[in-house]
Amino acid sequence: MFRSFHVNDIPQVYAIERLTQAAPWTEEIFRHCLHAGYIGWVLELDKQLIAFILVNLQGDECHILNIAVRPEFQRQGRGRKLLEYALLNMQQQGANMAYLEVRRSNTRAIALYEQLGFSLIGERKDYYPIFAGREDALVLAKGL
Repeated sequence: MFRSFHVNDIPQVYAIERLTQAAPWTEEIFRHCLHAGYIGWVLELDKQLIAFILVNLQGDECHILNIAVRPEFQRQGRGRKLLEYALLNMQQQGANMAYLEVRRSNTRAIALYEQLGFSLIGERKDYYPIFAGREDALVLAKGL
């Protein structure tokens, strides 16, 4: 079941973030995003939060800021469904273009985004922190 991301979801979202990211966002970053008016959804299964997405909508463009699925629920199509749900909602709210950044090394995510119609439009050098240094991000876009 998809539902809106609320501030009381932050502890569970942060737990997923820590399990899935080399350099996880802090709980404070999630609070700031919600306070700033960013839009998010979570996916619950049997009353357990298993995935989340956070999006910034500005005019007719949206930017996928963060998306993650608990490791034990990955590779089951849940991230795809959550992203499709978010993109449909963004389109219904007037967005006609979606953007995101993805780690160059995240081949599974890149493949998913390409399957959903995202195309490479650029890159950001040294965008993501990693254990020893920085990693480039690929910038992808999709018309809605």
